[in-house]
Amino acid sequence: MLNEEIAPPSTPEAPTLSKARSFRAIGAATAGTFIEWYEYGLYTFVAGLVIAPLFFPSGAGPVAILATFGTFAVGFAARPIGGIVLGAAGDRWGRRPVLIFSIILMGVATTGMGLLPPFAVIGIWAPILLVLLRLMQGFGAGAELASAMIYVNESTRRKAKGYHSSFLLVGSMLGAILSLLMFTGLSAALTPDDFTAWGWRVPFLFGAVLTVIGLLLRRKVGESPEFEKVQRERQAGLVPEARKNPLVAMGHAFRASPRNFIAGFLMPSGLNVTGFVAQAFGISYLSGQIGLSADQTLLTILVMMGIGVLVLPLWGRLSDRFGAKIVLYVGAIGGIILAFPYFMALQTGNLPLIIIASVLIWAVGWAAGNAAQLIILPAMFRTEYRSSGLTSSRELQGALVAGPTPLIATALVLALGGQPWLVAGMIVLAQVMTIVAMLIARPTLTADEVDSVPAHRGLGIR
Repeated sequence: MLNEEIAPPSTPEAPTLSKARSFRAIGAATAGTFIEWYEYGLYTFVAGLVIAPLFFPSGAGPVAILATFGTFAVGFAARPIGGIVLGAAGDRWGRRPVLIFSIILMGVATTGMGLLPPFAVIGIWAPILLVLLRLMQGFGAGAELASAMIYVNESTRRKAKGYHSSFLLVGSMLGAILSLLMFTGLSAALTPDDFTAWGWRVPFLFGAVLTVIGLLLRRKVGESPEFEKVQRERQAGLVPEARKNPLVAMGHAFRASPRNFIAGFLMPSGLNVTGFVAQAFGISYLSGQIGLSADQTLLTILVMMGIGVLVLPLWGRLSDRFGAKIVLYVGAIGGIILAFPYFMALQTGNLPLIIIASVLIWAVGWAAGNAAQLIILPAMFRTEYRSSGLTSSRELQGALVAGPTPLIATALVLALGGQPWLVAGMIVLAQVMTIVAMLIARPTLTADEVDSVPAHRGLGIR
């Protein structure tokens, strides 16, 4: 097994890895996660309101609604493909080119949606082009967060990896909050006719501005020091060349350590299921089953995500203090403990209690595990195949487990006649999957990497 081989000890942290270089890396990477969640959030909010009547035949009725959410699913289906292809590219050409390419893809797709003529103007080409743009957006997003995670992990100072990495997720939360505020603000300020005619396009077109800013930030940063080291080792014949075929590259990452690849697939389960239940499924459950108004539901989600922005750096600091492994277990066990009380609080219909329960499960069951995995997942794959292994395993999990979560949760509630207890059980099962992943994982760290990176404490030495 390749993961059993003893690799040469890592070199000490390069003197050129200054605070300024670390901060530039964080800013450039965070810009992409901000844009990714902003753009995905926009489509989520406008899908049911304007996509169906504008981009599908007027007489389609429920079929248009189904087709609309079908285009939503297409974006998630494209993510693992993008993860596999661009993950291999990250190991072959570097992290920086992939980060630049992915942000361009997402930006072009989002801007294109804002400019796309409706069905009344171009007929059947409207839904066809919409699907193509969603495929482009999903393909780019498939490598965005994973590549940014790897880039920051390889480019920031060792003593604060947990804290610095947490800002990737802060960016994602701020992007989601901005999209939600822009959507609700425009829909409130404009008449329904004006919003449907042109108002919904404004946030999508604003995505072009954000993309340019993100692109400028990423063009100013260099390659990650760890990848540069691998390139030098390749030139010296110490490390094999990267695989050109993306499927071969993914297969190589799997064969190098099957248990780590499986752990990489399982580990995001707890945070993804908890997050999608509390956010995507929670919106429909609070309004449809509990009977909250749209404003009350919006307030709950905004407070929940806002608290997430505040606690993510805290979990990052705790990872640097006690080790990411401890933080991961705190998040998973906390998610298990809170799953049933969360739904008990929701069923009271009491808004303050609902907000408190939502904040708790988000801040613990989602945020803690997310912050910890920014450190743990890159540590499970060696630098030369890290991008292929992490991106493909993570995005396959997203397509097979995370993506269907709202649909499965809805079906489980219907199966119990409106009761949510099977969904609470699903959260528990997902968090158990995360714990199992940590138990079977064998991080590919050297003694130097464990000793010099506080967040690696307890992860073990290969």
